[in-house]
Amino acid sequence: MRPGVEQLRYRVHSSSQRVLDAIAAAASPGSSTGYSFSDRAKTQLIGGVHGDRFTLRRARGLMTAPRVLVLHGNVESSASGALVSATYRLHPLVQVARLAWLLFLVAVLAVVLPNAFSEPRLLWIIVVLGFVVGLMMVPFAWLARADRPVLRRELEGVLRQAGPIESELGRHDATNPANLE
Repeated sequence: MRPGVEQLRYRVHSSSQRVLDAIAAAASPGSSTGYSFSDRAKTQLIGGVHGDRFTLRRARGLMTAPRVLVLHGNVESSASGALVSATYRLHPLVQVARLAWLLFLVAVLAVVLPNAFSEPRLLWIIVVLGFVVGLMMVPFAWLARADRPVLRRELEGVLRQAGPIESELGRHDATNPANLE
């Protein structure tokens, strides 16, 4: 596991196939345009199941903020039921947008920096543009932070439909919704 990456782990007292079926039933198929416009979904979750792996994100309405966080996980069989583990990742379009902004900043640096040695006033372009690019990253982090507890709560609700659950990390009692953050 990478440092700083929150991983969710649950033990579901049910078969792994039943857990996968519950996840598949709770999610509507989505498209990449749903990230930036709206999802035409009948469920709160967008995503799907592929083998023993799943991806989930929150559905977006026309007037809601972009859903920048995706929950990637897998389900494994064990003697006492199914083990579900999942991690949060940024939506692929968010990753592309961040990369595009950084490449733009690097391109401007490549053009402005050599000329800044003879004309130091050009350094302000780098400072201002660096500040703007930094500000473009803040909304992604803020939106992702807001999506984390909602995605976790939705996943736990789906897992409860498959059977009783308990948290593997011991951070909260997953069987009692009142104990969630």
